[in-house]
Formats: sequence, C-alpha cells, structure tokens
Amino acid sequence: MIQTRSAKIACVAVSLVLAFGLSAFAQQAAVPDTNYDVTLQLIIGSNEPGAKSDVPANLNPITSQIKSNFNFSGYKLASTFVGRIANHGYFEYESVTTIDGKDISSAVPTFLDWSLKDLQPNANSKELQAQAFRFGARVPVAVGDATKGQGINYERMGISLTRVGLNENVPTLIGTLHLPGTSGTIFLVMTIRNATN
Repeated sequence: MIQTRSAKIACVAVSLVLAFGLSAFAQQAAVPDTNYDVTLQLIIGSNEPGAKSDVPANLNPITSQIKSNFNFSGYKLASTFVGRIANHGYFEYESVTTIDGKDISSAVPTFLDWSLKDLQPNANSKELQAQAFRFGARVPVAVGDATKGQGINYERMGISLTRVGLNENVPTLIGTLHLPGTSGTIFLVMTIRNATN
C-alpha cells in the first residue's frame, strides 16, 4: 500500500514537471521573431562639372557627416535597395544595375551583390548588431587603345565587415568605395527599421 501511494505521488510529480515544461516550451515557441526592414543607399560624391547635391532630406545628417570628411562639389543618391530580415536571419541580393545611377539601357551594366547575416539586438546596448555585411560589385573597366578599339574587363570591388553595429532608424555610413573611372566615391549608407511594430 505504501509502495502504491509512493508510486502515485511520483507519477503526479512527473506529470506536473512535464506539464510545466511543455507549457514553458509552448510559450517560447509562440514568441514571434522580430522583423526588420533594411535599406541600403548608395550616395555618390563627385567633382564632375555642374555637380550639385541631390540627396533626400532624411539623409541630411549623414550627408553633413560625409561633407565634413570629404570635399566633393556634389552629392547624389544613386541607388536604394530594400530587404527584410528576421532575428538571426540572412538576406542576400544580386542584380544587374549601373553603380553610378545612370540608365542601364545606355550604360555598360554592373553586377552587384550585397548581404546581411545574423542581425539581432545587442544585449549590452540599444543597438542592433549583424554578424557580417558584404557589398560587392563587378564593374566594367575599359581596356585597350581608344584608336584601335577598346574592350571591357570586369573588375571586382567591395567591402566585407564582421560584427557591424547599427542604431535603429538612424542612417549609418558603413563604408566607402572609389568609383571606377572617376575621381568620385561611393558612400554606403544603411538604415534598419523594426518592421514588427
């Protein structure tokens, strides 16, 4: 009789532990991932004749930062790319475009790719942190003598970063690249917004 009673108590105890464990697991599984909208914008600074600034007002703070470090006569927004990523997710973009913002039908195309890996809130601050960011392009470069005919070679250029910190809703300069065939510079600006709210 004592053994039967002990066995019943043990069964009830095990049942309670399993019930609480499954309940906690169900609550954890029910918490949705946070989704983020990621915007990557390419701003080009140049000293081309007649160059003027044509950058959206929301990028004024970052443009002021760029102007304090670079002395170009004009700045323009060349391209905007948008993606979505969840906590610990991976986003990759590949396309054919022109890196300088010109109409693709009248220019030699550029092969462009960028990726963002493992974006998550930083436990020690209010910023977000990505495990890796990569921006790359294969850009056309004219080769040969102009009098004998020129050909096009594609050359690689890009930026790779590990452990990138970004504040939400704040356009952040994350790197620069020399614009091939010019004296200009490409500024990579990223903005991340919480898309779950």
